[in-house]
Amino acid sequence: MEGRRLLPLWATDRTTACIVAAALALLQPGIDPVFLTLLSAATGLAPSDHGWIVGATQGGMAIGAVLVWRGGARLPQGTPAVASLVALAASLLTPALEELEALVAIRGLFGIGMGIAYTHAMSMAASHRPTGAYGAVFLIQLLLSTLVALALPAIGDATGPAAALRLLALAPVALLLLAARSPSVGPAPARTLAPDERTAPPLHAWALAAALFCFIAATMMIWSFAGALAMAAGMGDNVVGTAVAIGSLVGALTALAVMREHAVMPLPLTGLLSGLCLLAPLALTRPGEPALFILAIGLLNIGSTATIIRFSGLATSAADGSPLFRRFVACVHSLGMIAGPVAGSMLSDGFGAQGLVDGALATLACGCIALLMAALPRGRSLRLVRGVDEIIA
Repeated sequence: MEGRRLLPLWATDRTTACIVAAALALLQPGIDPVFLTLLSAATGLAPSDHGWIVGATQGGMAIGAVLVWRGGARLPQGTPAVASLVALAASLLTPALEELEALVAIRGLFGIGMGIAYTHAMSMAASHRPTGAYGAVFLIQLLLSTLVALALPAIGDATGPAAALRLLALAPVALLLLAARSPSVGPAPARTLAPDERTAPPLHAWALAAALFCFIAATMMIWSFAGALAMAAGMGDNVVGTAVAIGSLVGALTALAVMREHAVMPLPLTGLLSGLCLLAPLALTRPGEPALFILAIGLLNIGSTATIIRFSGLATSAADGSPLFRRFVACVHSLGMIAGPVAGSMLSDGFGAQGLVDGALATLACGCIALLMAALPRGRSLRLVRGVDEIIA
């Protein structure tokens, strides 16, 4: 039982070390609204450019994730440590920059480092009981987000926004120390794949991965503009910090509820209810109503946490242990995280607030269709796909 304790045995329990490393590498998306309001205060960044900053970070994470997905065990053992050093340097430089182009570049480098660290750690942690592993990662990440979201605005008020932002470098520092103390966090040795690992994942695994991508993209489409929505409604960074902290705590409770390996709610119903939760900030953020904004962020965290953990675990399990597909599922997180903010910025710039709403609705609709495909009996879903192929042909 001692090997299952969390903090004291980071260096001796490989699974625990991977879970902690993955949670640290994924901290940034959980605190983006607070981070972005402080970044605007420190650098003069316009709120309308928040989506590009988030998109650059998540774009970097996607690049790092793809490198791990395709590279796998061929990557050097010290890759996570080098990635952590890159993220550390980028984090320290961020508050010193003022030009949008420079901020986009440095946040992209930060994302590459964190994307490599996250995909390495998460894919190994999910090799056994994937839903439980994803649940544990997001539970830790959400608890950390709660603490950081509560502390950063107060630190910013006391020492200035730039100093508060530099404290976020502690996350890559912790990753670097964890990688140094626990070499097992690095890539697993290359091995010969079993026959079932060489076969292509079944259709429902791909459908679950597609649903996961859509729900993450919709989440980030809305999440990356949560701070801007609050600012437009006349709310300060303290309200945003409180909302993120409470939302993260609610998300942590959600993670505890969905960590079990067997679902208790049908997939289409999970998608529908979670989609309504994700849309809450767009519907409830109003001037002079901070309580509604806090409620909306809480609902968004419920929907986001439930879908990421459940769909990630089910997709990984459906692939019958394929390490390549396991890395792909972790990679989907980063791909969805870049697609959402960039699409949100493009829609918002081109069509205003209504474009953001329409984009989120369309993305969630696609995710629900993918869930319906995944929920069909295996034979029927295969016949349906073949029928569509025949019609197209």
